[in-house]
Amino acid sequence: MSKITEPMLLDATGKEIVEKLHTQNMLLNLMAGAAMEGTTSMAEIRKIVQAGKASEVYNIGDQIVVPWTDVATGQKYEAVGDIVHFGNVTLKDGEEVPGMFIQWHYATPFGVQFDNNEAFYTASEAELPAGTYNITVGANWGKNCKTGEKYQFVLTKPVPQGGMLVGFWGMPDKTPAEWRVSSYRDGASTEAIETVNVTAGSTGTSLGTFTPAGDGSLNSLHRLSYGYNRWSQSAMRQWLNSDKPAGQWWTSQNKFDRVPEQHATKAGFMSGFEKEFLDCIQPIKVVTALNTVSDKADGETEVTYDTFFLPSLEQMYITPQLAGEGDVWEYWKRASGMSTKMQQWQTYPQIRTYAIESHTSAQYVRLRSASRDDACSTWNVNSSGGVNDGYGGAVHALRCAPVCVIC
Repeated sequence: MSKITEPMLLDATGKEIVEKLHTQNMLLNLMAGAAMEGTTSMAEIRKIVQAGKASEVYNIGDQIVVPWTDVATGQKYEAVGDIVHFGNVTLKDGEEVPGMFIQWHYATPFGVQFDNNEAFYTASEAELPAGTYNITVGANWGKNCKTGEKYQFVLTKPVPQGGMLVGFWGMPDKTPAEWRVSSYRDGASTEAIETVNVTAGSTGTSLGTFTPAGDGSLNSLHRLSYGYNRWSQSAMRQWLNSDKPAGQWWTSQNKFDRVPEQHATKAGFMSGFEKEFLDCIQPIKVVTALNTVSDKADGETEVTYDTFFLPSLEQMYITPQLAGEGDVWEYWKRASGMSTKMQQWQTYPQIRTYAIESHTSAQYVRLRSASRDDACSTWNVNSSGGVNDGYGGAVHALRCAPVCVIC
């Protein structure tokens, strides 16, 4: 059962509601600001939205509370959703309709990787025989990636066709002595065929050069180190938009893609909602900026159609790296308390998000906006309210405050 808080007067159709607004306002005055709470069906709320009258009936900051269950554990939560924005949205068929944007007030009870660290090589056309192989570092990055340095490793078992090599995780931040290479039969495999050490040297067959952009044969240095920051291909997007059980909500999105760690143990996010709520939301057009490192050839932005999505910098009333990722949401403009947009790399305690299971525990929450200067990080708001891409590597399992649109 769903409920909406502030206001309580609800009717069967948007038109009837609007006709009674004057009466409602008098009641509010009589209540002298006392909190009002009432229950209603989601279908009635949707009718108001579809009639284009939501902004006349509800206020930014009003809350809809719906049940959500972590299906894998059976733990039930009251998911409080803030009304953050009113505006027209575009559906898959191109139709524009009125929408009311609802964002989780609290962070999800657990994190999901935006994207696992990706493979650096795939045996797409034929088996890769056992033997000694080497790679060359093609860019300076962090403490340990030095242009021109070569590293080698020895495979004692062949990699089957369709298999992949995964390794050099955290390459700029981990010492060469910590680097490893693992082989897998495919991107969905979680059990390595073998894991071997890496040493300095150029013995054996060269697989190529690690560069930030990648070259098609070898993956991007950024993506093999910390995952891929492309929203359209992210594991986070797949999780948020699936109602499938654990082990069934992820599929590979590119030849280097790898299954997220949470796939085996967590059900798709949408599986936790009741049908009454899901019937009122649908996929809408979402525009997201691409990074300029590995995705430059694909343009500046791309479009997805998502039932659930993460906010962008721009929607959070934060100065974006590239404009066009959505309208500013009034909720976050008001929350900021500022007349101008919040800035990247600054801290704003007033926009912190707390855990759904502990309302005093501030959390890192991920945004969908890519850090456009690399291929592996997205922006986030940290537990202090800091707006940055630190700890934003796609491989990290951060929590989020998802958004959907009643339309």
